[in-house]
Amino acid sequence: MFVVLDEAVLHRLIGSPAVMHDALSHVAEVSMRPSLVVQVVAKGAHAGLGGAFDIASADGAPDCLRRDGVEDQTTEDRSLVRKTRVAFNRVRGDALPRDASRDLILKAAEQWKTT
Repeated sequence: MFVVLDEAVLHRLIGSPAVMHDALSHVAEVSMRPSLVVQVVAKGAHAGLGGAFDIASADGAPDCLRRDGVEDQTTEDRSLVRKTRVAFNRVRGDALPRDASRDLILKAAEQWKTT
């Protein structure tokens, strides 16, 4: 599984500083799992600014795309799934490598740490 986060989410207060610290620490911890790749995009404009999405694949079933919005949209439209995969690959290309992403997440978690 691949997860790509915009760096801004590391600095946007959701809940309390303690919640942010714990959540980011958890993300950094699970990013060590071999089956999960967590990367951070640490640049201004990139192809992922259009919003969050998921692409699900299963043996023998068509790929399915879910896009976040006012109303979530789900589709199996091959053309749209293909375009979204291209956008995702561009975003991953702009993202920091795995270890650098984890380091940035941990640094942000420490900034949220309360005494």
